[in-house]
Amino acid sequence: MCDKQEDFVRDLLDAALRSYSKAEPRPGLEQRVIAGVRARQRSADRRWAALGAIALAGAMAVVVVVVTRQPWQSSRPTPVAKVAVHPPEPHIAGAVPGAQLPMPHRPPQSAVRRARDTRPQQFPTPRPLSKQEKLLLAYAKAVEDSRAAPEVTSTQNFDQNLEIPPLSIAAITIEPLAPPDGAGGQN
Repeated sequence: MCDKQEDFVRDLLDAALRSYSKAEPRPGLEQRVIAGVRARQRSADRRWAALGAIALAGAMAVVVVVVTRQPWQSSRPTPVAKVAVHPPEPHIAGAVPGAQLPMPHRPPQSAVRRARDTRPQQFPTPRPLSKQEKLLLAYAKAVEDSRAAPEVTSTQNFDQNLEIPPLSIAAITIEPLAPPDGAGGQN
């Protein structure tokens, strides 16, 4: 390349770089960037709020369990029995001696086993053949039967001329179309 061409290319490149450095961002770019930052901040705040709610619910559940397991302390002093060697059996108000609490209904084990045994013994489970599959099997059987048919032996004489009986095809007649009665082409 000659010096004139190199100078031209260099000047063109410098001009392109100068115009590129003077370019302004598209309108609204700053607002879009700030909106994206705010949206990510709101998303992070919502995650922290959800985690805080879950932690608070877990703490409340622990408190409820602990409180319900501890006996309530009354402000009155509890009298101490001086004579009793063994503490008496607790008395439950309204309970009939010997009464049992109702047990939840559970199905017998045989019913549970039957529910589990409803799965098929074979996987994948076979299904009935579709119409296309039945046709394919019939075709395969026909091909197999045709192969089992006796084959032509070399003892037959093929030197003779084969005669094909003449074909007779009836002539096709096409009658002209006639307009229906009363139509006569008048509107």
